[in-house]
Amino acid sequence: MAFLGLEVGKSEPGYRLKRLAAFLVDTIIVLAVVYIVFRFTGKPDFPAVKAAMDAAKEGAGGPNSQALANEMFNLFNTAYGQTLMIWFLYEVVCQVVFFGATPGKLMLGLRITSMNPNRKWPLHYLLMAVRSAIKFASLYIFQGFPFLIAVLSIFANKEARAGYDIFAKTYVKNIRGEKLRENIYQFPVNE
Repeated sequence: MAFLGLEVGKSEPGYRLKRLAAFLVDTIIVLAVVYIVFRFTGKPDFPAVKAAMDAAKEGAGGPNSQALANEMFNLFNTAYGQTLMIWFLYEVVCQVVFFGATPGKLMLGLRITSMNPNRKWPLHYLLMAVRSAIKFASLYIFQGFPFLIAVLSIFANKEARAGYDIFAKTYVKNIRGEKLRENIYQFPVNE
């Protein structure tokens, strides 16, 4: 089976849909966090971006149209960068607190796991942070295009791993039906 010219690898039924749903749950949570941060700090200031966009639209074709457009883009880039930083911090903190998962992943029974079962936890947590950094750097620097390619790679390999998973040597594991202790600690526990 092919998707956008990519051969779709075999994976557990519904796995890719679960990953998308987890992403959407986390997106909703992050938007709520961004709103709360805005109410307390005034940043990221998307209302100012909207006002600058309206001013640029009204002044289109006028002598200051380029300056108004530049101001709008500067305000947007600042607000966008602040939003991505909030999302990055949310993801990294949640992955540490929830042992390799975010609330969206937990709700859907998913967890980020190392491809190497012998990887020690400090290195694994560092690589999860690197995984997140790659994801958000591509969203910031290239305005999402490489992120789209990384996400589409979920369809191209049999493990359904995104590009940033491949780089960090991780995968998102379906943990439904496993023992809670194995879910939480993920690493072999000596008894």
